[in-house]
Amino acid sequence: MSSNRGMKKYLPFASLTEQAQYLNKMIEEKSKVNKPQISIEQAEKINKILLNYHSQELIIKFYIDGHIYDYEGKIDKINKKEKFLIIHDYILSFSNIIDINDIANCFDDIC
Repeated sequence: MSSNRGMKKYLPFASLTEQAQYLNKMIEEKSKVNKPQISIEQAEKINKILLNYHSQELIIKFYIDGHIYDYEGKIDKINKKEKFLIIHDYILSFSNIIDINDIANCFDDIC
């Protein structure tokens, strides 16, 4: 009977620094996901919230380098011409945004 323990079987060999770094990199690569596709309705919702943004708190779900992150807070600046927004000195492209929800008005027609 075969017992496949996945990545756990390599952990005892992490005694050397180079091996530990390589194994961590392998684990990181295996945890990456493909970028989710958003629907036309979802894109319209994101566009509507960004066009009507007035310093309210938002929940933003975005994709970067194989991982999906959540941010809850306010946007510092929206650059509509260059298609990016700035959050705490971090530049986030519109193309990486997966979902946005307005915390205060989540029960109106845009959610």
